[in-house]
Amino acid sequence: MQEKNNKKIIELCLSPDLGGLELSVFRNASELDKKYEVLGVINPKGRLRGYFENAKLEYQMLTPGFKSLPILNAIKLAKIIDSLDVMAVHVHWGKDLPLASMAKALSKSKPRLVSTRHMSITRYKTDLYHDFIYNQIDLILTITRKMESDVKRFISRKYSNKVKTLYHGVSSPPIVVEQDYRRKLRSELGIPNDAFLVGIFGRIKHEKGQYLLIDAIKKLHKEKNDVYGLIVGNPMEKAYLHDLKSEISKDKLDDLIYFKDFVDDPQLWMQICDVVVLASHGETFGLVLVEAMQAGIAVIGTNDGGVPEIIEHEKTGLLFQPGDSQGLAENILRLVEEPELRDKIARSGKAKADELFDYSSHFEKLGQYLEHN
Repeated sequence: MQEKNNKKIIELCLSPDLGGLELSVFRNASELDKKYEVLGVINPKGRLRGYFENAKLEYQMLTPGFKSLPILNAIKLAKIIDSLDVMAVHVHWGKDLPLASMAKALSKSKPRLVSTRHMSITRYKTDLYHDFIYNQIDLILTITRKMESDVKRFISRKYSNKVKTLYHGVSSPPIVVEQDYRRKLRSELGIPNDAFLVGIFGRIKHEKGQYLLIDAIKKLHKEKNDVYGLIVGNPMEKAYLHDLKSEISKDKLDDLIYFKDFVDDPQLWMQICDVVVLASHGETFGLVLVEAMQAGIAVIGTNDGGVPEIIEHEKTGLLFQPGDSQGLAENILRLVEEPELRDKIARSGKAKADELFDYSSHFEKLGQYLEHN
């Protein structure tokens, strides 16, 4: 077991939501706590709180205030930093950067400030306000090479040497699903064991593109190719979810497409699928793709954002153009009709995930970055 030292790290995230970003905060806190003394600073009304409590991770709460000039919370955070002699503050949510920067400026101990950027940057941030923020930051970690290039383009050049890429680390599934268990899980959902099943995982919102999978299945059904769909995720837009279900009913696809709410163990449910799809436009990374690859499942993703850094077309997955449900349908049908290609893609994807997105290597490197460059 790794020996724990007394160096202290704050994992800061006041986001009230629960998605890939927030779960990344929890994973960071859990893994770094094996070596360092980690304190989460989180939103009392956020869904992260339950995760920290269940894992018995230390945390303190701050209620988000005025985001652009959060002086009161900055004073509180600076006091926490100084009272614990914190080595580093690790920020994930972009809206927390003003708070963290101001807290560092107000603190006596001046901890190392590291920001992991999960979302794309779309505008220039070279004004005096952002100059103050980036001057306080010691290191900006981007999750793809494309994002690293974009960040360097949109912030002042004098800070470009602070930007580095650190890919997400993704672990192999804790449970390997054998045939009997696979049959049981499918049966719980009402999905036939011999059905060709395509899964899509993520928040149920328009940008995630669940409608594209439904449209692709509709096209395949018209051509007498019955492919089943599994849509897993927390409904962020109830009207959108209602529209999806209405469309499914209208096209008489109820027996082909199934829904499951948010799950803590997505890799378990990925293993009952033959293919996992990422259909969103402008995805900065595509964590679900790597999770599926680690689970040994073939993947299809949009040829956009950070996805091409994960999927090499016809080698570690298949790519289709954003918004093109016909292209998605053709890729799905190809993997139905070419099981050898599907198996080859799954094996190559697993090998790439092991090499480039290794879980242990990620946290070893992150620890080094939190201590020094």
